[in-house]
Amino acid sequence: MSSIITTYAVLVHGWGGSPKTWEPVRWPESWKVLAYTLPGHAERAQEGPWTIPSAAEDLAAYIRENVPAGARTLLIAHSMGGQLSMLVNADHPELIDGEVVIDPAYNGDDSPADVTDMRRTLNAFRADPHGAMNTFIQGAFSTYLPTESRQIIMKDADRTNGRALADYFSSEYLEDGSFGLRGHTPEVAKRRTKPVLGLYTSQARGGYERDCNPDGLDVEISLWESDHGHFMHMEDPRRFADETVRWAADHGLADVADVAEADVDADDDVASAHRPLTTAI
Repeated sequence: MSSIITTYAVLVHGWGGSPKTWEPVRWPESWKVLAYTLPGHAERAQEGPWTIPSAAEDLAAYIRENVPAGARTLLIAHSMGGQLSMLVNADHPELIDGEVVIDPAYNGDDSPADVTDMRRTLNAFRADPHGAMNTFIQGAFSTYLPTESRQIIMKDADRTNGRALADYFSSEYLEDGSFGLRGHTPEVAKRRTKPVLGLYTSQARGGYERDCNPDGLDVEISLWESDHGHFMHMEDPRRFADETVRWAADHGLADVADVAEADVDADDDVASAHRPLTTAI
């Protein structure tokens, strides 16, 4: 009889994304992988409301509905999804055992000039949400990101509800109770109780992650090379999966066999690992 315990991985895409952004990632076969869709995105484009608190509660309800009580559960989130995962960690810790965030949308610069720029950005999204999103996304690409992944990202943004794009941005950074700016992030982060793995491309951002959490919380930072972009899980999905599975196993949230499986997957394409791709969209 097998002694392997299933790990449930709940995946949370970012602003303007969809579950398609996780398709390049190969997870251990024993894992139960559930890709959540935010209101206002993909097939839920007409569902609202479009705020961070309401979406976080929607995510919590999704976990309750799809993950057995007491199951070993990882919450894995990208970009704006990191705000949702942080709220679930803080407000519903009974639902998860660990949190993985990929370049999350918090600890943002909060000088008066930065806030003025954000208000200008919000105005652009109110006026032409999809045009503004196209420009925004292009600046987040790196040479590591394959053409196919770029096309997925752009198509996801195009089918996201335009008003939702603007409303979420406002809810992330500019409304009362928002915590995307550095001065407000600890207001929520300090309530986390479950361990966190953060994937970043700068030491400063990784440092902010360590500093915003409670003293003594298990926080690990994976620092990727600075020429990586915002979509690290799509730029090098094997490296991302390997690091996530190893971290999970180190915290008792995955089995040794899962790590061995990740090693085999990585060996399949070791020659191309971490190699920038010269592609254009």
